[in-house]
Amino acid sequence: MTFQSPLGATALTPSSRRVTIQAALDQVVSQEAHRNELQLSYVRSGVLFISLMLDVAVFLFPQALLGKAHVPPTVVIISLCANLFALGLVVILRQGLSMEALHRWQIVIPIFDNLLLWAFITNIWRVLGTAQPLILTNVVAFCSLVAVSGGLRLSRRAALLTSVLALVNFGYAAMLFRLTLALALFAGITVLGTGFLGMRMAVIVRRHVKNESGRVLMAQFLPKTVVEAAFESPLDLLQQPQKCQVTVVVTDLREFTHFAETLEPQAVLDFLNRYQGVLATIVERHGGWVDKFMGDGMLAVFGAPDPLENHAHSALTAAIAMVQEVKQISPLAMGVGVHSGPVVAGCLGTAGRLEFTVIGDTVNVAARLEALTKILGHPLLVSETTYRQVDALAAPSVVLRSVGQHTLRGRAQTLELFTAA
Repeated sequence: MTFQSPLGATALTPSSRRVTIQAALDQVVSQEAHRNELQLSYVRSGVLFISLMLDVAVFLFPQALLGKAHVPPTVVIISLCANLFALGLVVILRQGLSMEALHRWQIVIPIFDNLLLWAFITNIWRVLGTAQPLILTNVVAFCSLVAVSGGLRLSRRAALLTSVLALVNFGYAAMLFRLTLALALFAGITVLGTGFLGMRMAVIVRRHVKNESGRVLMAQFLPKTVVEAAFESPLDLLQQPQKCQVTVVVTDLREFTHFAETLEPQAVLDFLNRYQGVLATIVERHGGWVDKFMGDGMLAVFGAPDPLENHAHSALTAAIAMVQEVKQISPLAMGVGVHSGPVVAGCLGTAGRLEFTVIGDTVNVAARLEALTKILGHPLLVSETTYRQVDALAAPSVVLRSVGQHTLRGRAQTLELFTAA
């Protein structure tokens, strides 16, 4: 079940969230397989075009090139048809394919490649006969190329099919050219070896795609900049933490502990998933990221590690949306504290357990403001610092009113606080 509010934020249940993430991972695999298949189609078209030019030259000048009086036109006709089909594959792949269609084509295309190989072997035999068996080295090379091409496909079934068909084609060539058993076995082992190499390549490519899938999955937990650094240059994460100007939003549900006592643990988890899902959606929609969930509480940051223009306005707009949204899905009231200021963003922990987070007095003040909402009776409290940054923008969509000067726990100085009008 999903929850849709008038503001448009949608909270995903655990099962629907899993489906969404799985769909994103499948999309990564599909895109990588499509790119590989498209690259193979370019190579195929190039090789076939060169082959067509050679076939035309042989057909026009058979005496000079082969020492024969004539060459049957079927050589050129078959080559031309193969080129047209290969170009058609390029056009189809460039337009894009669904995952289901791509899986079907990954079976059809290897069959097409091996039919081309069969036609190539047959033409060589018809034109040259068995008088020039050295041409068999080219046959072995083509069989090996077709066999190893399966490694670029992310389907083990397609890679195995490609290898088996390439070996069958070589057996056909060995029969036509009347190879001795020893030579046929030696060359066949070469083709079979490249086929196994192709299947191993498929494993390597799949491992690469899994890494890309991991990148997609990690993006659900960390800012994009951090994810990119973790995969491209992991040591950058351990460099000197950076100082940023941000706005921090801290949330918490009222009387959640008492509320949770009346529910089964699974029901509590389901409730928190829906509740925190709504908040995370709002945060992401306004350009922030969730630093951490703390049970029924949340710490969100706007402006780090990636700079965010007008981060105070974005955070405040998100906080107001949270207050309105939670009323639609939760029987409990929520408190929200918003404060702007400097923080240090970086990795915290040891080599065995690292966490990317933000540290600083700005976070503490936002947490104190959230705690003060219980005493003052306002669901949202905004610091004077954030108010001034938002007020400087003269944003008509945000209207705040002062609730006076107040002392925060652990601080001697008072701070003027504001709430939504």
